[in-house]
Amino acid sequence: MTYRAGAAPARVFYGWWVAAAFSLIIFVSTGIRFAVGPFLKPVVDDLGLDRGSFSLVISLSLFLYGAFMPVIGPLVDRWGSRVVCSLGAVVMAASLVLTGTMTSLWEFALYYGVLAALGLAATGHVVASATIARWFMKRRGTAVSLLSVASMAGISLLVPAVMWCILRYGWRVSYMILGVASLFITLPLTLWVLRDAPEDMGLHPDGKAPKPAGPGSAPVIERTATGDALRTPSFWQMGGGLFSCGFSMSLLSAHGVPMLTDHGFHAMAASSAIGLLGMTSISGGMLLGILSDRYGRKPMLAFVYLIRVAAFSMLFLVQEPVALMVVASIGGLGMAGSLAMTSALSADIFGRFSVGAIFGLIFLIHQMGAALGAWLAGFLFDLSGGYGLAFAVSCGLLLLGAGLSLTINVAGRPRARSLLQPVAGGR
Repeated sequence: MTYRAGAAPARVFYGWWVAAAFSLIIFVSTGIRFAVGPFLKPVVDDLGLDRGSFSLVISLSLFLYGAFMPVIGPLVDRWGSRVVCSLGAVVMAASLVLTGTMTSLWEFALYYGVLAALGLAATGHVVASATIARWFMKRRGTAVSLLSVASMAGISLLVPAVMWCILRYGWRVSYMILGVASLFITLPLTLWVLRDAPEDMGLHPDGKAPKPAGPGSAPVIERTATGDALRTPSFWQMGGGLFSCGFSMSLLSAHGVPMLTDHGFHAMAASSAIGLLGMTSISGGMLLGILSDRYGRKPMLAFVYLIRVAAFSMLFLVQEPVALMVVASIGGLGMAGSLAMTSALSADIFGRFSVGAIFGLIFLIHQMGAALGAWLAGFLFDLSGGYGLAFAVSCGLLLLGAGLSLTINVAGRPRARSLLQPVAGGR
């Protein structure tokens, strides 16, 4: 679909098609990232590893997933999301197929720890958020919340599906199926649907021409230099909150299913509970986005972290299968929204053409927390024989993240740098 001068306006703003395509891409990318838990026990048993070694590879992958973001973010600003996502889809598929052939720890580290991290990063939240932020301003919270909804849908559907596939076909074939399926879903969307900015199609953000600025009105910030952003307290406040988010979510993805099976739950019940967390968070994530456009992003972000504290505490303490599903259905309200609210805040504060670079750096902090969470949980398990200490640390960090979110000063922006001319290629 392309824009032609003089053509009648489309009934549906094309930005929503871009958001829908990215939602499907994020569904696949996040679902694959969170489906690592069901692989832990079969991979450890087959390769003769301990949980600490497995967790170290997952930690490496999570860290590199974030470390690649400050590189990929500027590439989105320069090359566009179509090129970056297309290359990422190919790398992601190849890495998963190779992971299914591994026979040693170093191959696991190379195929999954490095290559999969690169492919997942190029098809992940920063690329999607950077592009969607250009298409929307007034409806930005709602639009980026579609990504959170897609993430949770990926968790809710792919985690139990992967567990079923492992039980039926084995972990090697399951990795290969994931790789091939991801390519056939992601690559067509990137090539046929994605567009980098409304200006590329002769459109405006939200599909409406901006109103002329009145006399004395504050200039609109479209772009902020990375160095200026790093000197802004809000950058570090958002980063601190996402550190706690990354820690908690990697703990859940890598160790949630093993923790529940250690507590006596059947493997399918455990994976279904994690899937239910994602399913119930879909409506919550969408509602948070709509409310953030009306009431502000800060309270919604703090709310997500506080609900997650309660969810993690109850998941660790629950003992009955029915109670587990009740906890999962309620706790899912706190699983979505943190990345969406933070990326929207980044665009609000630093400008819609700076999200790729600046949110990429913030996301690196998120992945530092994720890397620490995945590794520390395995280390503490080997040390203490359980996951209690890891879940306690996670809850403490989430409380800190909620406090930091409430202190973000949206008005404390860097000096305005209005983008008077589009960059090369209309981006």
